Amino acid sequence: MSISKTTTEAAHGDLEALLLPRGARALLDAYTDTPAPLPLAVIGTAGSGKSRVLRHVFAALRAADASPVVLTHAADLPTDDGAIVLVDDAHLLDDAVLSQLSERLHAGTATVLLSTRPDPASLVLRALLDDIERHQPPVLLGHVSVADVLAHLGTAPSTACRDCVSTLFTATGGLAWLTAEALALHGDAFCDGRCDREEITRSLHDMISHRIDSLEPSLRLAVEALCLDERSALDAALGAACAAGYDAGLLQRGGRTVPVVREAVRARVTPDRLLALYSARMVKDASSVQALLGGVTDARVAAALLADGDRELSRDPRRAAELFDAADRAGASPRDLPLRRARAAWAVGDVDAAGAFVDALLAAPDAPGDEALDMAAAVWAMRGDISLGAQVYAGGVPETAESRAKWLVAAVASGHPDPADAPVGAPARSIPTAHGVSLDLLSRGLRSSLDATERDGLQDLVRASEMYTASGSDAPLPELPAVIAALVALHLGEAAVAQRVLDAAIDGAQGGPWAAPRLLLWRAWVAVQCEHAAEAEAALRAVTTSGRPLAARDRLLADAVELGLVRRNGQPSELPPVWQRAQQSLLRAQIDLFTLVPLGEFAVSAAKVGEFSAVRSQVEQAERLLADLGHPALWAASLQWSALHASILLGSPEELTVHARALRAAAERSPLAARLARAGRVWTDVLTGVVDADAIEEAATGLAKCGFAWDGARLASHGANKSDDRRVIARLLACARQLHPRERAEAPVAAPTIPETGPVAMPSRSAENHSALSEREREVAALVLQGKTYAEIGEAIFISPRTAEHHIARIRRRLGATSRSDLMTRLRMALDDDARTPVALTERVG
Repeated sequence: MSISKTTTEAAHGDLEALLLPRGARALLDAYTDTPAPLPLAVIGTAGSGKSRVLRHVFAALRAADASPVVLTHAADLPTDDGAIVLVDDAHLLDDAVLSQLSERLHAGTATVLLSTRPDPASLVLRALLDDIERHQPPVLLGHVSVADVLAHLGTAPSTACRDCVSTLFTATGGLAWLTAEALALHGDAFCDGRCDREEITRSLHDMISHRIDSLEPSLRLAVEALCLDERSALDAALGAACAAGYDAGLLQRGGRTVPVVREAVRARVTPDRLLALYSARMVKDASSVQALLGGVTDARVAAALLADGDRELSRDPRRAAELFDAADRAGASPRDLPLRRARAAWAVGDVDAAGAFVDALLAAPDAPGDEALDMAAAVWAMRGDISLGAQVYAGGVPETAESRAKWLVAAVASGHPDPADAPVGAPARSIPTAHGVSLDLLSRGLRSSLDATERDGLQDLVRASEMYTASGSDAPLPELPAVIAALVALHLGEAAVAQRVLDAAIDGAQGGPWAAPRLLLWRAWVAVQCEHAAEAEAALRAVTTSGRPLAARDRLLADAVELGLVRRNGQPSELPPVWQRAQQSLLRAQIDLFTLVPLGEFAVSAAKVGEFSAVRSQVEQAERLLADLGHPALWAASLQWSALHASILLGSPEELTVHARALRAAAERSPLAARLARAGRVWTDVLTGVVDADAIEEAATGLAKCGFAWDGARLASHGANKSDDRRVIARLLACARQLHPRERAEAPVAAPTIPETGPVAMPSRSAENHSALSEREREVAALVLQGKTYAEIGEAIFISPRTAEHHIARIRRRLGATSRSDLMTRLRMALDDDARTPVALTERVG
């Protein structure tokens, strides 16, 4: 029996009207030319035309005098040899019938032609398809290309026709049944550019909606979820649903959606349906939810968005902010949103946005509540005016013990009276929590730091920091417990304790994302005081390059760190431009108890560049604040020391005497003040020409032990400069070098991350040993190229002028220089060679 085109004309017209992939059409044409029918599989999604293809083959067989049998159930299976059995939708048959077909096919007693959906679940059907495909490649339907469409139209398309086909194809994604329906709706007018595409789209939406409604409920939910929020739906492990949606002709392979189906689903979604999808975590994108509501508000959707935002606040505050915005548009109550949005803005470092949200809450007629007071006070503190934070608490009168502890922090920092006796109506907390205990300890430790008779404040504050970190709280507060503990440690001369407290807080992410820059900046400052310049630079760089804006208070601290680094490790010419930039931050922030340390750096740097008048009013303001607090010796000592230093640089013996007396007066109540007072007396003696090497060395070493190593090195250096005894000079210069060591000998320092940054480039010791010049010779060479004299070189790196001269003579011999100009050329070449190696690290010593 031959199935030829002359015998299949009755069925041919039906096939010509069907939109098929060109490959499938070629297979069918070849199949009708075979001398005898072969087993055949037609595989396609719903609506792809597989049943029509099978009918075409059936008609062709009948026209060729064959007697095909259409199988609908087991009773229809013919028993005679050589039977031709056609099975439509074979995926709907049970395995028993499929097994019989497989056996007949294996035995050669039947030819099986069938159609089925892709990827059938039945293993028996899959085995049957494998057997059929050994005889004939399958006819694959379900997806068409633009070329298939143009070939189907038959005539040479115009440009307008191509554009129209391309537009329709983009909308349908090449899904065969959708593309065929779009062509049918379009009609024969391909195409004068004036076809009604909106009407075509509306009709397609109706067809798609009808098909979706016919789906099994769980599949319908999954298809809708994929169309509304594809990423979230795929994250929800809808792999099986993706395959079923593809079989249903509504999705592409892998679950990818097509534009016209997405639009149809979005056009029909109701708030109830959206809530069901959102509750099932199939739709999670807040912007999608907001867009889908289309201006319609629904309290249930808004509540779900708020709940999700609350869950995301500590993990991903930016996503939380998006969820709160979507909740606002979904109709969330105005009372539910401002504080949440303020906390999300606070967590990502947007202090001004947090302030705007909480201001709206404070302006409402209802009492704001303690959480709002905490947020407002913390915002004012980060803006650089902690006294306004204290006023927030005074105006709102917090009721909970936690908020009253935070009020104390703000009040004491700004020099206000202790608010502990203010009336409250709230009962005491009965169940201890890490957060509550931390704030209790913080209150007690801070009060102790103001009282000269209390000695346990630092222990309480260290425990407060540990407990606050353990609580995992990211709530706003005027100052972090770790910062307060570190400051008290510094004021007690315990720089190592300050470093450990801050390291633990950074490792434990104390305070959450908003606190990270502040903790790193204080860690940088401690590194400056401990003569670890590389660590300080790495931490400062991590903060300033993180992309997060710095609030006024943090900017002040960052500038103080930079000033400290340049003043201690830079050339004198580097300090003025840094000062010019930094003094702007001094104008933006109000001085408080917790900014006295950076203020001290500003004061000394200002005196160094001859612009102390720019900070005088802030120093006087700080002294008034300390007076309001009863001149607490612990907090006042470091500022008095900085002021004494500034007086020395200014050449003002009157002011020096005032600050020296203040240190001596505080010496009985503060161990640090006592040590600073002794060093101040020795420094005064040196300025008058009295050089007692033992006293100078003891005072310098004492300064280093309490976190003032740089000051100790300068004291020793000044003593050497005032002496004529070569042994004393050598001894004191050696002391200075020991207290201010060169950073090249340190191990490499990895930069901290906000959220990530690469390692800091540090020198390699092994490579340095191969340089033509020693480390000290390179330092001297750099200063020679800057035009320094022997005396200036000696002052910069703590050696005598004569030693500097000896270094230069050795360098000249080592490089083989024959004249000064030749020496300068060779020095540039030597230093340039070093700079091109991984070990180059510009050392700056002032």
